[in-house]
Amino acid sequence: MDVFVLNDETKKNSHGFYLLNAGGQLDRFRENPVMLNNHDSTQLIGKWLDLKTEGTLLVATPEFDEGDPEAMKIKGKVERGYLKGASLGIIILSAEWRDNPATKKSEIYVTSWELFEGSTVSIPSNAGALTLKVYDNNHQLVSDDGVRLHIENIIRLSVSKENQTITKSTKMGEIKLTAEALVALGIKEDADGAAISVAVVALKARETQLTTDLAAEKQKTADALKAQAENLVDLAIKAGKITTDKKESFVKLALADYDTAKSTLDGIPEKQSLAAQMQGVAGGNDIPKERENWTLLQWMKNDMPGLNKLKAELPEAYAQIASRK
Repeated sequence: MDVFVLNDETKKNSHGFYLLNAGGQLDRFRENPVMLNNHDSTQLIGKWLDLKTEGTLLVATPEFDEGDPEAMKIKGKVERGYLKGASLGIIILSAEWRDNPATKKSEIYVTSWELFEGSTVSIPSNAGALTLKVYDNNHQLVSDDGVRLHIENIIRLSVSKENQTITKSTKMGEIKLTAEALVALGIKEDADGAAISVAVVALKARETQLTTDLAAEKQKTADALKAQAENLVDLAIKAGKITTDKKESFVKLALADYDTAKSTLDGIPEKQSLAAQMQGVAGGNDIPKERENWTLLQWMKNDMPGLNKLKAELPEAYAQIASRK
């Protein structure tokens, strides 16, 4: 089986940072070198063998589970040359901004990380490897949109050897976390400063994601309420209870107090149709006084059904109307 490139540290990945092979903590992964399909924990398709660095590359050889039909399908795609990519799933422990001698720009380098899983994937991220997934300290996937913020928070909390060393013992005394804080951060009582930093970053990332999700849910609810209010007012306009120029005012009322708006609109009688007002014509009575001077054009525009009644039942009245200009 061909060797797969899991990382090329000279290439910027799809999240915009460089992953340094020397910073990888691989021992725990080597004990259980799981190979997933597209970072899906429910699709364990084999394991990685001979994980090692070759120059700037981190490489490994896949061994597919021959007892798994799905794994055999993927193996077939690999052997036939249709699937050539692999991707890391990592937990970022520390990162920093560095001047990139190639681009002459300041860019993000992940300097310490733990390998959590490796996956076969099909969508390329850089010229050396493929899409990379980031997990938080609780082994939960960080959303692709949240990776940048996740890393920047780690950088802000990362300490330099020169002037920032996070320890449990400082000049101000030993850092003591309450039991509630330990549970909230998902760490043990003997966690060191680095573990605390990572846990805080993960907590912040989750808080940011929850805030984003809550805002989206609020917008969804607001849109539904507006649609409900507009439907109520549109029905009232259709029934002739109010005119279209009153729509905005009643929509605002419905958004503020739907029940009051509905009660108010229910209390307004529907506008009687012009045809209904002509019931007297069908019975042979006189034309309503307010229509006595209507021209033929006005009748045709405002009450064609009533005009047809006149033509059929009061032809003389119809003839007078037809003669008007």
